[in-house]
Amino acid sequence: MRKLLVLVTVLTGILSFGIAGAVPTKLVVHAKSKDAKFVGTSMGGAKIVIKDSETGKVLAEGLTAGGTGNTQKIMKDPKTRFGRITGSGTAFYETSIDIDEPRLVTIEAVAPYGLKPKTVTSTTQIWLIPGKDITGEGVIIEVPGFSVSAAAADSVKLSGNKASIPIQARIVMI
Repeated sequence: MRKLLVLVTVLTGILSFGIAGAVPTKLVVHAKSKDAKFVGTSMGGAKIVIKDSETGKVLAEGLTAGGTGNTQKIMKDPKTRFGRITGSGTAFYETSIDIDEPRLVTIEAVAPYGLKPKTVTSTTQIWLIPGKDITGEGVIIEVPGFSVSAAAADSVKLSGNKASIPIQARIVMI
């Protein structure tokens, strides 16, 4: 009986060795305006949604938070293959997703989220490998477009049969 118990225990261990559970996998995502800086807290952040590309199931979502980044690094210094353009204060969203096998995910950035309905949506896809964190520079999604806000002045000037309505517009890259 004891030999049978030992045999069952050994076989169970051997068979379960190849069956791995879900492994937490960290992912950092940055949203960057095309040819400009990062979408941070000052613009209301970027809403990041991470979905399983096959099923469409949402695996994680949240807002980027932090600053717009270092202007010198982002817009003036020459770019190198492995050179970083993010820093410790650059806006990002970080999550940990439990996966048990490689998974193709779609990452969506909706920005600037604080200026709805004037948002632009950009997406990209990457493979997540269990336990292979994507941190540091992480994934950078480029968001094209401008943020436009306009307001009419409080006063209307009438002259003859014509009205003059001053309008102010603020146009900035996202």
